Amino acid sequence: MPNAMKIKKTMMEQGVSEKILSKFEFPDPKGNRPEPLIAFVNQMDELLSPEQCLSIMEEQGCCKTGKNDAPSRAFGREHAGKTLEEKVGLYNEANIPYKVPCRLNDDGTLSVYWGAGQAGNYKCVCAAIKKLPDPGNISRTYCGCCGGHVRHNLQNALNVGLRLKEVVSSPISSDGKERCEFLFEILK
Repeated sequence: MPNAMKIKKTMMEQGVSEKILSKFEFPDPKGNRPEPLIAFVNQMDELLSPEQCLSIMEEQGCCKTGKNDAPSRAFGREHAGKTLEEKVGLYNEANIPYKVPCRLNDDGTLSVYWGAGQAGNYKCVCAAIKKLPDPGNISRTYCGCCGGHVRHNLQNALNVGLRLKEVVSSPISSDGKERCEFLFEILK
């Protein structure tokens, strides 16, 4: 689950003004309930641009250190000399924990898909959202955190920089009808 104090730190690092920061009601950093954080993300949607929201949330992703990212780092080292197209194909076939299917698009972006469940009945992969009895319809901005997790592992595996451009769809913003789809800009 994203941490509101880490989000505040990221906001400050990214130049969100003190005037805007003062308008936020930051949840208790010791709390572990998702509801206050969801309300906070709704404030972000009201007070910040969509680009700012995604940029801030993609910095929050979980499982970005230690054993969780070692397999993607190993894949990246093993395939360092290959083209991006080759690496994406090999990555999709590889048996790597925390791997998500992806594809290169004709416009040079990378689409990434993630979802638990089956078509039309997808579940959110976020541990915090799973705590809710009925997550309802939650802003896609919240999903930027999972986008950060995905970005971290893909940057290590593909040896490219990525920037989250859009959360195209998610189970929590579509009542389970759609899986997570993230669109990344590939940074050269």
